Amino acid sequence: MKRSKRSIISLGAIIALVVFCIITACQPPAPAVEDSSQQFIFLGHPYDWLVENRIDPRLELLDFSQYQGVWLGGDVCARTSKSPTTLTYLDSLFDLKSPKTQWAWGNHDLLEGDADLLLQATGRPAYTTYWQNGLQLIVLNTNLFWHHPWAPAQEDCEEKEAQLHWLKSVLDTVQAASHLVLLHHHGLFNELKVNEKGDTLLLDNIRAMPVRPDCREGGDFTAEIYPRLKTIRERGIQVVSISGDVGMVSKGYSITTPDSIHLVGSGINNSLDKEYPPDYVKNFQPDSILLVQFEAQALSLSWQFVPLSSFVNGQISRELLNRLPARTRLLLAND
Repeated sequence: MKRSKRSIISLGAIIALVVFCIITACQPPAPAVEDSSQQFIFLGHPYDWLVENRIDPRLELLDFSQYQGVWLGGDVCARTSKSPTTLTYLDSLFDLKSPKTQWAWGNHDLLEGDADLLLQATGRPAYTTYWQNGLQLIVLNTNLFWHHPWAPAQEDCEEKEAQLHWLKSVLDTVQAASHLVLLHHHGLFNELKVNEKGDTLLLDNIRAMPVRPDCREGGDFTAEIYPRLKTIRERGIQVVSISGDVGMVSKGYSITTPDSIHLVGSGINNSLDKEYPPDYVKNFQPDSILLVQFEAQALSLSWQFVPLSSFVNGQISRELLNRLPARTRLLLAND
């Protein structure tokens, strides 16, 4: 992952953000439930392969204001923060400063870019929490994690340590929620994604084992964080971890561990040139998006994978379809 020199936040700012977010998690608001049924849309890896500053053209046809939440799973554009105009474009689609829009940064969101532009566009830290009618959302910046088999680079160590300390502190405060959702880009808990025979499944675009959350060579995200999630689940709180770095190897997955913790992933990838695909792209099945349904009064959280093209076709008129660029019509017809 390439990082700009301006991407490192000062330690003082990190500490202030840590204190603010911990206080927010410890004392969640408890307003009356206004809308028992809420639907969120999750978009992972939605960038257009052929244009560095756009999302998949099929997604541009959707009205995202109809959802009670838009969850972005990272790699929103191929070069998301390379130019301020790209963030202006994304804001016109997703209303980036709205608390209903939550964004787990991916590596492409920082590639050849500037993290300061993302901070300014969203008005919130790279990792944060959000509370909504009993649903506690934790948004991680997995760009700070190490996803390679060799020893971690000794860089940005204070920033990495700060996020891990913050996450542990927040998890230790989760009490009042009915549901906890971890939103992240790179795949986490990959050791736990197994089939009935115990075989490890290759589902995410990057499948590090272990994921090291900071500069320690012996760091292990699963070993350090999963037991905390088990404790939360044992309190009767449903726990769901959602990854957005998906689409090249699988189009989506939903796995429940023996501890009743849900590992979910969803991603989009078929805007690439299928005649000359990179050899690391293995899956050309139709793209899907993830729709999450939250029933606050019934204490229910469910999700479904919906084929993207058929979903979009069902929401646009034939007149509009006929006016679309040829490439967009081709994607809608052939994926």
